[in-house]
Parts: sequence; structure tokens; C-alpha cells
Amino acid sequence: MLKWLKFLPLAGLGKDVSTAYKEQTGKDRPKVLSRRVIGAAIAFISAFVAIKFGVTLDATIIAQITESLDKLVVASTTLYGLALLIYGYFKRKKEVKQ
Repeated sequence: MLKWLKFLPLAGLGKDVSTAYKEQTGKDRPKVLSRRVIGAAIAFISAFVAIKFGVTLDATIIAQITESLDKLVVASTTLYGLALLIYGYFKRKKEVKQ
């Protein structure tokens, strides 16, 4: 009855559950295994745990998170560009000298 439970870890990782479920059962994936439902459940459980253990978010903490997120995006974009530059350099087509 609840055979779809063994596919929860796969869905939680954001993998393609439809193909795996169809190969094993021969049926279409149930709506419970959609990424939206899993994401909503994770968000709900996280919010519940935060409230239960007294995690509070005031204006200063939100400002610090926003500032850190901004720096993280800039740094990761810079590192991505550098990695792409290095990859492109080594994978370039070498000209044949005659």
C-alpha cells in the first residue's frame, strides 16, 4: 500500500522519481512524490522545528543573512568565471603551425 515510501530519499534529493517508480511498479508516480510536495513538506517541517526550539529571526539577523548571501553570490560567480576560464584555456583547440 505504501510502496512509494522507499522512493522518498530519491525525491528528497531532487532526482527523477517518475522513471524509477514506473520501472519498479509499472504505474505512474503518485502526486506525493512530486518535488513540490516534498519541498513543501521539508519547508513545513523546518518551520515547525524552528518554532519548537525557539529559533527567532529578528531584523538584525535577517540583515546579516542578506549581507552574507550577497557576498556568497558574488564570490561564487567570480569562482565560476575563473573555473570556466581555466577550463576553456586547457580545452581550446590548438592551432597547427606549418
